[in-house]
Amino acid sequence: MDAQEVISTKTGMIRDRFHQFFFAKEVPYGLAIVRMLVPLVLLGTVCTRWPFARELFSADGAPAPLADLFRYYDYLPVLPGTVAVGLFAALGFFLFCCSIGWMTRFSLIASVVLYTYFCCMDCISMATKYSAIATHVLFILSISNCGAVWSVDSWLKGRKAARTWPQYAKTEPPRFEIWPQRLMQILIALVYFGAAVTKLHTPGYLEGDQIIYWAMSRYNNPHPLGEFLTQFPIIVSAMSYIAIVWEIAFIFVVWRKWGRPIALGLGAAFHIGTTFSLGLYIFPMVSISIYFCFLKEQDVQWLSARLRRLYRQGGWFQQNMDRCRSLVEQYRPQPVARWKSPTAWVTGIAAVLALSIYVEYEQDPYGIRRPEGRMTLHEVEPEMVAQMLKPEQTMREKDKFLSVDVGTQMVGGWLINRKSEFMLGETMLVQCCLNPPHEDLWVDCHFCEESGRIVYRAGQIAPRENLRAVFQFYPEEVLEPGNYFISVKSKGKEVLRRSVTLLPKLSAMAN
Repeated sequence: MDAQEVISTKTGMIRDRFHQFFFAKEVPYGLAIVRMLVPLVLLGTVCTRWPFARELFSADGAPAPLADLFRYYDYLPVLPGTVAVGLFAALGFFLFCCSIGWMTRFSLIASVVLYTYFCCMDCISMATKYSAIATHVLFILSISNCGAVWSVDSWLKGRKAARTWPQYAKTEPPRFEIWPQRLMQILIALVYFGAAVTKLHTPGYLEGDQIIYWAMSRYNNPHPLGEFLTQFPIIVSAMSYIAIVWEIAFIFVVWRKWGRPIALGLGAAFHIGTTFSLGLYIFPMVSISIYFCFLKEQDVQWLSARLRRLYRQGGWFQQNMDRCRSLVEQYRPQPVARWKSPTAWVTGIAAVLALSIYVEYEQDPYGIRRPEGRMTLHEVEPEMVAQMLKPEQTMREKDKFLSVDVGTQMVGGWLINRKSEFMLGETMLVQCCLNPPHEDLWVDCHFCEESGRIVYRAGQIAPRENLRAVFQFYPEEVLEPGNYFISVKSKGKEVLRRSVTLLPKLSAMAN
């Protein structure tokens, strides 16, 4: 075999693998689950914002169009209040239809158009990272056959479901080319890879400073573990390294048989961790919902076989499955003429539009129909005007400093063993943490007796890009055991203080 034949053979193998990767036919179980979950998550955000739709998205309120930030004024039309209220309610209806798989393709197209528009109308709260990812997912779902299984559409087409569990045990499910599912997989992989590249260029991420300051606040939502984790900064720094390595490796290992459970398991743990530590709720639910696009037909067949085996064994599982099957059959739609489903769908849209407009009209958010008349703006108190218009206050010196900790060991730029008692002759490390942003500072650190007399003093420049300054003291054995304190000063003023205790050496105690 000459070189030309070798090249031709390898090219054919690559072409076959490419064709198999994108155009192999499978039952779209994974896309069906994504279709159920992602619109359901977005529906929750739509329901919480609907009472404020007139204020957020219409000309009657105060919309914040995303295009205005880039000086593309009037890029999209700002709708009247009543129209915005009705369309926002229709968006919720379309998302619900997507989730149950009713008029799936039309519902997905309407959802992606309306959701994108309303996100562009409110760049403050609705145009977020998860909304950008979700709109891409909805678009991919709209060009796929995600409604062919596990949907109302499949029931209404008259497919005869098997009488024994599972639903498609006797009927061969439809198969389609897998390229939409691959596009969604590539999307989530590239999102993680791009996030890793961004974090590599973000100062303070790998050291954990960015995550720690984020965890200290409740900017997103309340979280139970954020403040607790800030006490262990080295753990936060290690988690930052693990997260960035996982985001880079995700695109390379997730399509391998052994790598898929590892990549998806770490991803699920990562997103669940952000819920408890950073207060992120919607983004983790959207991301974990998209993970089901990696579900293969073989996975569903394997799970179905295990459940059938468990069903044949009888017992509580069989009883509960029979009860669930009878309940499903009771409410299962019967096969109907194909024209009836679009008619009912359009009727539902009209009903939602009318009901939402009527409910919002009765709520009367601007008090137009109140007995005392329309709500009016009240003049602001002169004191508040003066407070708002006065020159910007200079940050207090103590507000530039976050904390001071004392210990003996450092790892990755962080003090790992905070303590307040030290032996005479033991090296003492003092770490002073600063709040961003700050200018270049000269920081003094004094080791003082309880009476205030300075025993040791040290100082250094804390550049504006640094968030930590470390000082080292070595209490000599000539010092008396007792209580001392660490004083941190800036511009001659004490901003932080930490009490410490010096203990006699073990040999002296033995004598």
